[in-house]
Amino acid sequence: MEAEAEKRKQRLQALRKRKLQSEANDQTNGEKPELSFRNYTPTDEELQKNTSIATPDDIQNTVEQETRNITKEALEEAERMHKEEIDLFSLAPKRANWDLKRDVEKKLESLDKRTQRAIAEIIRERLKSDTKTGTGIADAVADAEAAQKMDEADEDED
Repeated sequence: MEAEAEKRKQRLQALRKRKLQSEANDQTNGEKPELSFRNYTPTDEELQKNTSIATPDDIQNTVEQETRNITKEALEEAERMHKEEIDLFSLAPKRANWDLKRDVEKKLESLDKRTQRAIAEIIRERLKSDTKTGTGIADAVADAEAAQKMDEADEDED
């Protein structure tokens, strides 16, 4: 740990030396940066010597010059967009109700299970009643199959 602390001290001393050298170089140059005032005329004589007062010719771009053509450009772009009619069919999704079908699918699965149970119960009741009345089991199964086909056909139509 002491070795690391010693290394750190050496790095900090090197940084301080570099900083002092750079400050000394700045002072030895003796040149002061030239200032440019746009809307202020300095009253101090020393500042007046080291500054240049900006004239309107020096100012190249103003806000007015930069924004002069914005309205024209906006109108031209609006006309161009109006000419390019947007095809609403290309914007619309191919299947508009896919999310509805996805959400309802889980509910339909439970309903299908209930429907199958109800059909099975009805078949059992018919079989019991048919055995009591004396008709055959084959006729009851055929009737149940016909009823199921009719139910499937009704579901396909929806």
